[in-house]
Amino acid sequence: MLKMIDPYDFEDEDFLKIKPISKMTEGEKLQRFKRFFDSSSRAMLQDCLFRIVNYEDGTGTLEILCPNEVVRQRLSKKKRKITNNINTCWSHIRWFSLCVQQDNELHCQKFTRNGDLVAS
Repeated sequence: MLKMIDPYDFEDEDFLKIKPISKMTEGEKLQRFKRFFDSSSRAMLQDCLFRIVNYEDGTGTLEILCPNEVVRQRLSKKKRKITNNINTCWSHIRWFSLCVQQDNELHCQKFTRNGDLVAS
């Protein structure tokens, strides 16, 4: 016989507590950022490296280093999703860059929070 479990009767309610973004580490924020994507986008993002460049004025850029140009092109089609997800994780990030390394040089396309390409 199956035992029914009352979903409102938990001995340990710690798992229900959601950590506020202000108390998350950068790694936790990055994991949160990735969770908002569909599985195919998460698979692409898993092969990428991330860093946040912070500026003296308190703003920053999320740089996404793509493993190759194909991934960078695919992610560039998801600019709106990227900016929406940045907004849910970081308040100070004003730009994001999709980068790829070619011939030992980093080539980046920088975008605003609206997904507009920033002129170099």
